[in-house]
Amino acid sequence: MTEGDVYNGKEGSIFVHSVFSPPDDINVPGLASLLGGDVLGRWSHVFSSRRDMTLQFYFENYDRDGPELDDFRNTTDLYFQNHINLGARQDLIWGLGYRRTADETVGTIDQAVLPANLARKLFDAFIQDEITLESDRLALYLGSKFANDYFTGFDLEPSARLAWTPSNRRTLWAAISRANRTPTRRDVGLDAALAALPGPAEVAVLGNPNMKSEHVIAYEVGYRARPTDRVSLDVAAFFNVYHGLESLEPSPSFFDSNSVPPLLVHPIVLGNKMYGTTHGVEASANWKVTHRWTLNFGYSFLNSNLHTDPASLDTTSVADTQSSTPNNQAQLGSHVDLLRGFSWDTNAYFVERLPAQFISSYTRLDTQVTWRLAERIEVNLVGQNLLKDDHAEFSDISQSVNSSLVKRSAYARLTWQF
Repeated sequence: MTEGDVYNGKEGSIFVHSVFSPPDDINVPGLASLLGGDVLGRWSHVFSSRRDMTLQFYFENYDRDGPELDDFRNTTDLYFQNHINLGARQDLIWGLGYRRTADETVGTIDQAVLPANLARKLFDAFIQDEITLESDRLALYLGSKFANDYFTGFDLEPSARLAWTPSNRRTLWAAISRANRTPTRRDVGLDAALAALPGPAEVAVLGNPNMKSEHVIAYEVGYRARPTDRVSLDVAAFFNVYHGLESLEPSPSFFDSNSVPPLLVHPIVLGNKMYGTTHGVEASANWKVTHRWTLNFGYSFLNSNLHTDPASLDTTSVADTQSSTPNNQAQLGSHVDLLRGFSWDTNAYFVERLPAQFISSYTRLDTQVTWRLAERIEVNLVGQNLLKDDHAEFSDISQSVNSSLVKRSAYARLTWQF
């Protein structure tokens, strides 16, 4: 299989530009040019009913010009997977991966990434063994990912899952896993102006070359049931323990004589001095009302309890992070198969407010009409955010780009498979 994409376009934003004569932070409209493409090739071979193999190649070219930073990037990715059925009780999957990414950036007075040009390599491997403890009733999944990432070296991400199916209509499962978020290029090398002050001086957010990975240990339990042929239910509860979360650490001021004009810089340096827990519940239901009409419902609850280390000077990240995800979210969807190849999908979403960011709760309504003209030709008419002309969804205090309002929109799409 081979597939590829190319794109070209422009994206507008309003960003905060710092000026120093007189010192002020002004809103400036900007336009970013977007250009890129990718190609993916995959070869799969089935040796027998007990063994198969996949080899995949991926290349992406990405070019974004402005408004605050020019970023050109090439990414090459190789992936290998081998699947072996070891008798009646073990199903083993293992694989290897390699990725190389290289970028060239051009910064401005508002934002830069240091060094300007950087190339990095990543190696990883994974293994998963599905062990049947009791046929069609009890299964154990053991696995791990092993990664040597771009900035922090070797990391281990193990997981274990147990699934019990007492009948064909019920499944109970439990899992424990460890995952990480590795530092990004910006976490390590960011240099961004947040505010201009008299002096002249500025408040700046700086990356940390010694940034470490963020880690989570996740505990999960779930129940899946199909009480009737028309209704299915899924409920899961989770408890997560986090270590080394990103924090914003005020650091000693310094004088930058190389800037124009020379500035007294009050830096905020990214750190790993936040930790805590989250817990919550996710539930979904699917109801086939008639043979043509299906309803689905989803709900999630999330509560966070975060803290900073005693050595941390960060006074904002705990409240901001805890309020960056809504406590309650819900979704209701409808799918109707009409006559003559037509179908109609409607989805309503409710998202609770984010108090620390002054984002109000909102309800969003999307709809789509699909017309399948033939087996290989399909037309879609889509409307999004139909209830209001615009609404805010997020605002990040540490970013210099103002939060955009999500607008009401519509588009048409034609798909032809050949």
